[in-house]
Amino acid sequence: MRNLRQLWSRSALLSAILLPLIVFSSSVLSAERVVSIDGSLTEIIYALGADGSLVAVDTTSRYPQAATQLPDVGYMRQLSAEGILALSPTLVLASTDAGPDTVFEQLQQAGVRVERIRNDYSIDGVLNKIHRVAGALNKADAGRTLAGRIKQQADAVLASIPADAVPPSTLFILGAGHRGLMAAGHKTQADAMLALLNARNVMAYDGYKPVSAEAVMQAGPEVVFIANTESAAHHSQSQSALLSTQLAMTQAFRQQRIHTLDTSLILGFGPRIGSALEQLAALLYPSAVQTVSSAEQP
Repeated sequence: MRNLRQLWSRSALLSAILLPLIVFSSSVLSAERVVSIDGSLTEIIYALGADGSLVAVDTTSRYPQAATQLPDVGYMRQLSAEGILALSPTLVLASTDAGPDTVFEQLQQAGVRVERIRNDYSIDGVLNKIHRVAGALNKADAGRTLAGRIKQQADAVLASIPADAVPPSTLFILGAGHRGLMAAGHKTQADAMLALLNARNVMAYDGYKPVSAEAVMQAGPEVVFIANTESAAHHSQSQSALLSTQLAMTQAFRQQRIHTLDTSLILGFGPRIGSALEQLAALLYPSAVQTVSSAEQP
C-alpha cells in the first residue's frame, strides 16, 4: 500500500510538471502566424485585438503606427511567394486586389492557409470584411461587436445630413504637387465615399486621371479634397504651389473650401470608416451638419 501511495504521488508530481509543458507546447504549435496584405485588413486585425499574431504586412499597411514596425512583404500588387514563405506564415489574409494570383497558388501549395477578401467600397462591404477577418482569426464575437459599433457610428453620420441639403459639386485629388493633379473619377474609392455622402463628383470619367488647370476650372468644383500622398517634408510646399496655380480660379479656392485629407483614413474603407464619413460630412455640409459624437475609434 505504501509503495502504491508513493507511486501515485510520483505520478501526480510528474503530471504537474509535464501538463503545463504539454499545454505550452500545444499553444506554441497552434499559434497563428499571420501576414496581412491590404491596409484595411491590417487595421481590422488591430481593431479586433488580434495583432499579436501578425508577423508581416504590405506597404499599404500604414495605420496604426505599430504596423509600420513589422516586416514588409512589399507592394500588394507585386508580391513574391518566396519573401512571404520566408516568414513561416500559417495564414495569409489578402484582398482580391493583391497579386499576382500565382503567388497565392504557390502559398497554398506550400501548405499556407490563404483567405482572399473582396474590397467592396461601401459600409456593408466594410462590415463584411470585418466578419471575414474575424472568422479567419476565430474572433467572431469581437467581430460582431466591432461591426455593430462601426455601423452605429456610420448610420448616425449619414442621418445627420438633412434631406434638403444641396449636394456640393466636389473634386477629389489623389496626389498633387510637381507632377500635377491626379483626379478621381467614377469607379474609385474616392467616388464611392462621395456617393455615400450624396456629394457630386465633378469628374465624369472612370478611374484616376491627370487633369489640367483648365479642366478643373471648367468643372467648377465648390469643394476640393486633396489626399496628398507625398512625404510630410514636401507636403506644405507642394500644396502651396497647387493652391496658387492650378486651383486658383475655382469657386472652391475663392470660398476657401480646399481641404487636405489623410489618405488612409478617407480611402481606406476599413474600421475607421465612421470617422472618415464624419470628417467629410462636416466639410461638405458645414452649415447643416453638426459633428456627430464619435464612438471610440477602433
